[in-house]
Amino acid sequence: MRYELLAWSQTPAPRGTSYFLRDLEDAEKVIELFAHAHLSLARITREGWRFLWFQYGLEGLLTLNRYAEWFDAGDDEAAAADLVRESLTAGYDPVSGCYGDYSTESQTFELLACD
Repeated sequence: MRYELLAWSQTPAPRGTSYFLRDLEDAEKVIELFAHAHLSLARITREGWRFLWFQYGLEGLLTLNRYAEWFDAGDDEAAAADLVRESLTAGYDPVSGCYGDYSTESQTFELLACD
């Protein structure tokens, strides 16, 4: 059986931690992942973001962010914008539910595929 990698963290060294579906279903592991991402030690794939948005929604992700303090835990509006930006940068648009490519230079998202 093949499992899709949804996120990865550099810790613990030297091999790091791979996150799969069963891992991201656990809110404590998502908090851990967000805390590592805050330190630029973790990356979430576009498929990982798709799962996180479907599993937790905006309110759930904001709650997890408050614990992890990835983005400003005291400003939900700013944190929501940052979560959407991170998702877009990884290649998933939570508003349309589509994958795409994000250009940091032009700050535009080009859709590739929708379900």
